[in-house]
Amino acid sequence: MALYPFSPLFFSLLCLDAVPPIPRALFPIPAPPLIEIEGMEGKAGMDRKEEEPMRRERKKGEALRPGPYNAITDVKPVRVGHVTLVKGEGPLRPGEGPVRTGVTAILPGEDVFGQKLALGMAVLNGFGKAVGLPQAMELGRLETPILLTNTFSTWRAAEALVQHVLRRHPEVGIRLPTVNPVVAECNDGFLNDLQGMHVEKEHVWEALERAQAGPVPQGAVGAGTGMVAFGWKGGIGTSSRVFFSQTLEREVTVGALVLSNYGRPEELILGGYPLGLYLQPPKSRPREEQGSVIVILATDAPLTARQLTRIARRGAVGLDRTGSIHHHGSGDFVLAFSTAGAYPPFLPDEGSFLTPFFQAAAVTTAEAVARSLLSAGDMEGRDGHLVRGLPPEAVARVFREQGWPLPSFWPWD
Repeated sequence: MALYPFSPLFFSLLCLDAVPPIPRALFPIPAPPLIEIEGMEGKAGMDRKEEEPMRRERKKGEALRPGPYNAITDVKPVRVGHVTLVKGEGPLRPGEGPVRTGVTAILPGEDVFGQKLALGMAVLNGFGKAVGLPQAMELGRLETPILLTNTFSTWRAAEALVQHVLRRHPEVGIRLPTVNPVVAECNDGFLNDLQGMHVEKEHVWEALERAQAGPVPQGAVGAGTGMVAFGWKGGIGTSSRVFFSQTLEREVTVGALVLSNYGRPEELILGGYPLGLYLQPPKSRPREEQGSVIVILATDAPLTARQLTRIARRGAVGLDRTGSIHHHGSGDFVLAFSTAGAYPPFLPDEGSFLTPFFQAAAVTTAEAVARSLLSAGDMEGRDGHLVRGLPPEAVARVFREQGWPLPSFWPWD
């Protein structure tokens, strides 16, 4: 296979954190022995080492390294809050349950409306019902926290977000301009009673109130409660990278948070290797759609909306590294904001300045997706639909058998 300059594969290989051998999926290989997981027991959410700060030693000469928590909250002063809704079981009763959903709030600062932030975005596949993106894209500004939830709860969440801003700024819409709430969504209807629209305004306000710095709960929490990715239980994942910027003469941080709800089992790539060809979940009724994915990127570096848009596009490189092909019915959106509230220095050529941001965006996006899968655990939803969590021990076994090194972020011994 030829690698043409500027092809997606070419860029994917350029943006690897630590370049592994070329994935076997790129070349003809014999049919691998497929491992299907039966009878695995697990639980939603992550309670392993992610609950403690993931302190990492800086290696000499390491260009990109994880932040203290390997989370989007390593970008100060970003905070994240979840509200998880799990109620009922058995057959679907539209409007009643079972409920497997929630809401996640990303707060870039204390008062985003009062101090608007630069924002860039990339619409990779526009099959989605996100609120607030046209104005945000036009102006290059973020003026509210970002909410993630299920598809049919999008508009109620947006209304709750507007009311949240009005409490702090009662003159909005009277003497002050209107506010542009930003809400993104994925369809969790395979496990959840989607028609019930069970996310209430109070849940949104609670997620905003709960938002905190430090470790971020991952997997089947908040908006990720009912999500499915690559046939496994998906949901919330996060990652970060720190590097020294010669231009800014200081260290900067790039963080990612994803809501994973996309992909087919055989497409999954983890750590640069075609895991989906060797390990698949138990067969179940396939979903009618291939889902969606939302990527939120944050940095503390001073960047313009144009530069952030370029960085957001590199989120696609990270998704491609996980096996995404951006299916027809997949709503794939990347939003990137800066908490700096300042402009970068003028540069005749910004290539050397931005390249590390491109690399960090790709690396953190791919890693956040992997961590969303490895953190989720099993989840049973409506009509007895059971989605297994990707079992770390089975993943490690496949990697050992194939002679692949485990990913650098691997916390499971």
